[in-house]
Amino acid sequence: MLSKVILTMALCGATSEAAFSMGKPADVAEGNPYADASAFYVNPSYVTELQGSIDTASGTVKQTLKSMKDVPSAYWIDVKSKITGNGTSSVQGILSDAASQSTPPLVTLIVYDLPNRDCKAKASNGEICCIYNDDGTCDYDTNPGTCDDGLKEYYDDYIDPFASVLSDFEGKVPIVLIIEPDSLANMATNMADTHCANSASAYETGIPYAIKTLKTACPSCSLYMDAAHGGWLGWEDGYTSFVSLVKDLGIETYLRGFATNVANYQTIGTQCASDVDCIQGPGKDDPCCADPCGLLTQYNR
Repeated sequence: MLSKVILTMALCGATSEAAFSMGKPADVAEGNPYADASAFYVNPSYVTELQGSIDTASGTVKQTLKSMKDVPSAYWIDVKSKITGNGTSSVQGILSDAASQSTPPLVTLIVYDLPNRDCKAKASNGEICCIYNDDGTCDYDTNPGTCDDGLKEYYDDYIDPFASVLSDFEGKVPIVLIIEPDSLANMATNMADTHCANSASAYETGIPYAIKTLKTACPSCSLYMDAAHGGWLGWEDGYTSFVSLVKDLGIETYLRGFATNVANYQTIGTQCASDVDCIQGPGKDDPCCADPCGLLTQYNR
C-alpha cells in the first residue's frame, strides 16, 4: 500500500488507451516497478512524527494511528533543504538508509518545487518564484515573461542538486519519481486564470528540464508525470488538452507513466461512457456518477 498515491498508466475518466500510447527509449524499463519491488520504504522520520500523535491519542484514533506506523508512503521533496542531509528527512538520507538495508526497498519521491507552483489554488505556495513580493511570497499578478530568474534558481538550487544525489544511488536503490503535482493539470485547464497564465512559462520550461535532467542522472529511476485525478482531468476537454501538453513538451519518451490521486484524491469508481457528463449532463443519474464521499462539488468542470 502506498498511502493515497495511486500510480496508473492512464488518467481516470474516459481516456482511451490510444491517447496515451507513447514510444520510449531503451532506458525506460518494461514492467511495473511496484509489482516488481520486494519491499517499499517506510520512512523512520514519518514513524517518529506519527508516534508523537500516538502518544497523545486514545481509543479508536490511537489504534488507527498505530496501524499506520509500518505503512510505506511517498515523500514530498517540496523545499530545497530536503535534498541533501544525513537524516531521513532528505533525499540523500532516505536513499542512504534504503541502500544500507540487505534488500533495498523501493523509494517513492515527489518532485515539487516549480517556480510559482500551485498557481490556481495557491494552497501550497513554493519557495521559488518568478517574481518575489517583499515578504518573499510569489507575485502571481505580474507577468514575468520567461521567468528566467525563477527557473535559474529551480535548476541550480533544486533540480541539479537533486539529480546529483540520485546519480550516487543509480542502480543501488529502486527509485520512483512523481513529477510536479498539479502543474500540467493547471496548464491544461486553468489558463484563463491570470495567475496560471503568468506561471505558464515557468511550467512549460521547467518541467521538461526537470524530467530530462533527473532521468539522465538516474536512468534506472521510473518517472511518472502527475495527472491530477478523475474529477479534474476526467473530462474530454481536460484530458485532451493534457495529452497535447505532454506531446508538445517532448517528455513522453522519458516517462514510465502517469500518477493520479497524488495532491488530491478522487475514488476510481466506475468509468463513465464518453457521452456522460456528471456535472452538466447528460447522464447525471448514471451509476458512474455515484458520489459516496460528497466530492462532486469539487470536480474541476
